[in-house]
Amino acid sequence: METSQEIQVQVRFVTKQTEYAVTDTPMIVPAKLKRYGLSEIINHLLGFEKPIPFEFMIDNLFLRTSLLEYLENSGLSTENIITIEYVESMLPPTPLSSFQHDDWISSVKIFGQRYFLSGSYDNHVRIWNTSGECLQTFIGHSAPIKNVSWISVKDDEEFTFLSASQDRTIRAWRSSLEHDKYISLYECIGHKGSVESIAISPSCSEFASGSWDSSIMLWTTDLPENNDDDEHIKIQTSSKRRKVIKKEKILTKYPIATMNGHIGAVSSVVFDDKDNKKLYSGGWDHSIRIWDVESRTNVDVKNCDKVVYGISYSGKSGLIASGHSDRVIRLWDPRAEDVAVVKLTLSSHKNWVTSVSWSTKNSFMLVSGSYDGTVKIWDIRSRTPLYTLSKQNGDKGKEENNTPKKIFCVDWDEDIILSGGEDNQLHIYGSKKIGFTRN
Repeated sequence: METSQEIQVQVRFVTKQTEYAVTDTPMIVPAKLKRYGLSEIINHLLGFEKPIPFEFMIDNLFLRTSLLEYLENSGLSTENIITIEYVESMLPPTPLSSFQHDDWISSVKIFGQRYFLSGSYDNHVRIWNTSGECLQTFIGHSAPIKNVSWISVKDDEEFTFLSASQDRTIRAWRSSLEHDKYISLYECIGHKGSVESIAISPSCSEFASGSWDSSIMLWTTDLPENNDDDEHIKIQTSSKRRKVIKKEKILTKYPIATMNGHIGAVSSVVFDDKDNKKLYSGGWDHSIRIWDVESRTNVDVKNCDKVVYGISYSGKSGLIASGHSDRVIRLWDPRAEDVAVVKLTLSSHKNWVTSVSWSTKNSFMLVSGSYDGTVKIWDIRSRTPLYTLSKQNGDKGKEENNTPKKIFCVDWDEDIILSGGEDNQLHIYGSKKIGFTRN
């Protein structure tokens, strides 16, 4: 009788990464092999002196057992030829730093792996650098910040960005680090409910906003013409130890268009990153909608049976990822004609999925954040997460009764992942050393 040490199986290795392709001729390998043993075979076939770690998938699931265990669990015979797809492995994200806030963090955005923008329930927006230094705090909103978005960074000294708030307004800001000053360029007025989301167009000439009032509004980023009737600007000078506020005029800006279609709150808006004329939105009416910005029309609707909390579009994959109240992440192809066809569902979270963000480097990778207190890294070529980041910042990620602190926002740019939520911490993760100061 053969033991597990002696049993062998036939496998065929395939990959979509052509630089790592090997022969697809079936070969016999020990059935006891797991991921690391299979990775050794691929590196040997490629002739690599310095081995590269690989992940292996069978039927779109990552292999987390031996080949023999997989066959037994699947009710398959060792006489079957197993087709195994392999991909270069992503190293586990490494906690780099965590930056303390005074209240919950509702929104985070990365710029160039050097600067981080955060919005908080203390009504303030902050800019951070990789050393954990809060470069500036922006005061002006009268209610919690719900979303932030970069417009530009000039010479690492001048920052321009947007913030949206429960006070029903959007503000554009310009900051000068050299002079330690900032100005609120204008205040956008028009929404009748909390502004939940903002998205800047690829050209940075326009932006869209989604609100609790069910509407989507379009705005230009141009400065409005000065109007003597608009008597509420605030130019604010900040220092690291204390803030000095000088009240002056603030310019008021109004939308260039309003797009209606959602029935209920609009929770998320995002532009197609290659097309200024195309906008995607998700809402509490269980729909994802596609808009033609030029004609101001809703050209397509994708329906599901749960609330949509956050969406993200990947120009690399051409897919929309959406997080939902049923703890599921759904992937949609906006080019598909069927209004209810979900390309793929990803299930692992134990509570609402509040935020999703595609990797800017890899068309298959995305990150998600949930009310279950975890951040998950996904490769959409499998239905199981690659990594789960939980108990953030040691024991600070949980309440005394072991209730996890909710995650409200995530962002992924190049090698950096951000998350924020109920624990008042801006968490930063990375897969490479890029000059961070650990706190």
